[in-house]
Amino acid sequence: MAYEYPPHIDLTVPLPSGPILNVRVWPADPSPRPSPFVLWTHGGGFIAGSHFMPLYWLDIGFRRGHKYHLISHNYRLAPQVSLREQLDDCLFIVHWLRENLPAILGPDRVDVDRYALSGDSAGGLLVMLMGLHLHSPAPKAIIDIYGGADLPAMLKLDRDEEPAEWKGEFPAEKLEAYLEDRDRENVLKDALSWREMEEYTEEQLSGYWKSEIKYTHRIRLQAELHIWRSLHPKGSELMMRAVLRPEKFETKEEVEAHMREMSPMHALTENSKNGGKFPPTAFLHGTGDSAVPVDHSRQLAGVLKGMGVGVVECYPEGEEHVFDRKYTSSDVPGWEADIQPIIDFVVRHVEAEN
Repeated sequence: MAYEYPPHIDLTVPLPSGPILNVRVWPADPSPRPSPFVLWTHGGGFIAGSHFMPLYWLDIGFRRGHKYHLISHNYRLAPQVSLREQLDDCLFIVHWLRENLPAILGPDRVDVDRYALSGDSAGGLLVMLMGLHLHSPAPKAIIDIYGGADLPAMLKLDRDEEPAEWKGEFPAEKLEAYLEDRDRENVLKDALSWREMEEYTEEQLSGYWKSEIKYTHRIRLQAELHIWRSLHPKGSELMMRAVLRPEKFETKEEVEAHMREMSPMHALTENSKNGGKFPPTAFLHGTGDSAVPVDHSRQLAGVLKGMGVGVVECYPEGEEHVFDRKYTSSDVPGWEADIQPIIDFVVRHVEAEN
């Protein structure tokens, strides 16, 4: 817990349907002209994760390095809401920020027409879908950080074997049943990323995340659901049950069509057939990623290049999922090869005069 963020502003964002989302803003230092903003959407398999601490290199590279405002947000987590609803939450956040940031930061401090999206893992998939829906103006650039691109392909990662004996606090039978919970009263918007309750006291984690954290029954249940699902040989199938709501569809064909609709690979391919456009996109993905194979990013980059979209690709050799948490300084080995090209690419497109 060595990395220190500067003071931030916490904001609440009411959805039209009633629930409250949260946004955290790290304002940029004063600049001669209004500053752009970079928005981070967290990962966690659509079930876990929080918005409290963005990836360190986003702060180092954009807020400190180029005086861009850095902003993070949460969204309602599965299994109580679907992936489609999570995408709607994310899109609403962008519209809300563009409408409200000038009053919050000052009209001379922020340029809401110059913004970039970034997301890791599940957040990478979400920002790519967001890029298909945001227009007038569209993001100037998108950063897809080891995000999944093809949900049908994810199912092929499942293994045909019996799960290992589960020895968590909650029995596997309860966790599997909890995948079917659709009660909106139970929804979380921020959750643990993995086993924080075993590593830190509530006081320690609250101090790090700058938010009061209690290891309640509800929080622990969500954490174990994520861990159990991630380690299960049928983990992708379980995730699809949580976020795609197959029970809403009448046929298997309808489920598969919805899966493709919510997959950036398939959605972008269809978009390209209709002459659609997409923002310039940067990809960061380790070649050793066992959670989301690097081919997801490589193939998606190929689709974008076929559309004439500007792309930069950084595929560090042998790196696993979430490897970039090591970048707590630009002096960390690998920064110049894997991080700096992404920062330069995004800044070039954000600063470009249309």
